[in-house]
Amino acid sequence: MGVTTLSGLLTLLLAAAAAVPAAKSSLQVYGFWRYLYSHAQDFPLDTAGTTSGLRWTLDNRLDAGLRWTPGDDLELELELGLFDGQVAGDLDSIGLAFRDDARTGLRGWDLSRVELRQARVRWRTPWFVVLAGQQYSHWGFGLLANDGRRQPGRFGFSEHGDISDRLILATRPFAFADGWPSQVVLAVGGGLTYRDENCSLRDGDIGGEVLGSLFYRVPGLEFGTYIAGRIQQDDAGTFVHATAIDLFGSLDPESGTEGLVLGGEVVLLIGSTDRVVQPEHPGGLDISALGAVLRAGWQFGWLQGRALLEFGYASGDGDPYDAVVTSFSFDPDYNVGLVLYDVLLRQLSARAAEQVADPERVGQPPSGTDQLPSSGQVSNTFYFYPTASIKPLRQMTLMAGLLLAFSSTPFAQAWRTFESGGVATNPYGKSEAGHYLGCEFDLGVDWNQPLWQQLSVSAGLQVGWFVPGSAFADAAGERPGVVSRFLGRLALNW
Repeated sequence: MGVTTLSGLLTLLLAAAAAVPAAKSSLQVYGFWRYLYSHAQDFPLDTAGTTSGLRWTLDNRLDAGLRWTPGDDLELELELGLFDGQVAGDLDSIGLAFRDDARTGLRGWDLSRVELRQARVRWRTPWFVVLAGQQYSHWGFGLLANDGRRQPGRFGFSEHGDISDRLILATRPFAFADGWPSQVVLAVGGGLTYRDENCSLRDGDIGGEVLGSLFYRVPGLEFGTYIAGRIQQDDAGTFVHATAIDLFGSLDPESGTEGLVLGGEVVLLIGSTDRVVQPEHPGGLDISALGAVLRAGWQFGWLQGRALLEFGYASGDGDPYDAVVTSFSFDPDYNVGLVLYDVLLRQLSARAAEQVADPERVGQPPSGTDQLPSSGQVSNTFYFYPTASIKPLRQMTLMAGLLLAFSSTPFAQAWRTFESGGVATNPYGKSEAGHYLGCEFDLGVDWNQPLWQQLSVSAGLQVGWFVPGSAFADAAGERPGVVSRFLGRLALNW
């Protein structure tokens, strides 16, 4: 479903909306203009001491949208991404040919990159709620489908968000029952993936999808299941056929109240792909991967305090030569900490792709080299992440976190492992370096200042320090020093 089709759909529904009494109509204009500054300390990517060269950046993003409700049963929404990119700072120099996220130019003011984020209709009928058009995709905590909207109390900042061109029908199949079954919702739909970490319709990838969801949602409590299937043909000629089964549940007290916080999301991914081809398996490989996040904690009434312990797991691939891809990656907009995943492993994985494809080592890059860069995603890992936050002032939030991270399979780099005859070897030449990635300390402060009606200014500072673990040791047992990162944000919201 392209922009022309969506425009036609909106035109038809706007005409239908003319019959709705004007007295019920409401129009909301919303958006934000955000500047984001990042400064990360240099760190070695290999035994030669190669660094990324990407120390500081300044990004600019302007989103604007409107939501029109001509009546109780109809809502139309249009949202554009006007600017989104870097306006100052360093550029990437590592793995550029294999990365979609590489910073190769200052494009923060490029109007030719205007993007339609949403053009959707929500229509309530006696039996169904219909959602049609281009819209964000999100479920649960956002491990699988993530709309990129910032989650309060978390470190880091989201990039883009998953977008799909979809038609969804939702209904309450037990609406006439008594009690909680009457609140159960069944949703089914399908369409095309416009953009996510695996597909870009604008770049020529065609990803057809079908989905179904059964869930229960009331204030403070939500649980259900989401099943999505995709048949994708990449612009490069490769394919991905995958089915995801996502289970989610959350118990979360309302703001200002005290109580237990519990939540979890588990995703099973199965299918097949020929993005990675081995001589023994010319038709491609099977996919069987698992990811999960579990949270537990307490929300306090005093200072709106909140203490949480989060456990996360993303399966790795301990045997790259078998017929199954078992590595799972969280959606890149699901942030865990500031330094390890979003900076270190992003650059290390890009360097790994560059080394594997080095023309002085190989004549042609092996199939699947472009799948090595992580784009900052949480993958091949399990971690423990206790966090705490308080609001000493109505406009201020203070946050702290401690990340302990381990790799699911022995920490290794593709080229170094090949050089060592298949023995897992890290980027610094140490074989069997183990699983302990290290620990990270994060601190942050957010301030939100209302100005007038819906207009507000928000600002935030975040800083993280990562202490490398034994998995980063070199052949002599020495580890790189502490790596720090600073984030600053200033935004106008309306």
